[in-house]
Amino acid sequence: MWAATGDPETSAELGRRGMINALVLRGPEASKRAFDAYRDARRAAGLTAPGTDRFAYAALCYVGETDEEGLRVGSKTLWFLNTSLKQSPQMSKFLPGRMSPEVAAQNYRTQPRPGSQAASRPGQSLIGITAEQAIARGILCAGNPDTVYRQIMDIYEKVGGFGHFIFIGRSGFLDHREAEKGIRLMAKEVLPRLPEATPTPAAASARAAE
Repeated sequence: MWAATGDPETSAELGRRGMINALVLRGPEASKRAFDAYRDARRAAGLTAPGTDRFAYAALCYVGETDEEGLRVGSKTLWFLNTSLKQSPQMSKFLPGRMSPEVAAQNYRTQPRPGSQAASRPGQSLIGITAEQAIARGILCAGNPDTVYRQIMDIYEKVGGFGHFIFIGRSGFLDHREAEKGIRLMAKEVLPRLPEATPTPAAASARAAE
């Protein structure tokens, strides 16, 4: 089973159960916190350390023949952030179970109190982001194959490794030809160079499921 969450408490529970922890458009910093909570929970439970096969990282991505092409076409994928992340209040604030009780009251406010750590949902700050900002935040990888490989590996090192790279390569106003080209270059020029997933020992996974 996979679960897409960056909440450390939930990530810790995933670790105890041996599930795959996927971080979607959260960037290296939040991903590392979640993955560390996962590892710490397994250690505290007496389980062996997880392999990278228990971790997944999702980012928008476009591979072009040149950096210019990769950035120009890859910027179209930002439609996902600028459009689909916009939600009505009943979904972004009032959906039961969406957030922990400790932060729910703060999120119900139209404007957060100054200095609050529970200002808004993580995706809110991504609306309107530029391609350059998205790359700097680790939620977009774009450029030629060598550039994209380096960007992915930089994220990989920052979070402590992951066995699954969730490639969001078709979004918004990419046409079929552009999407096909980016996916093909990713598969042929980048994917074979990425580290293979290291497995979590079967015995540890079985204990975690008990």
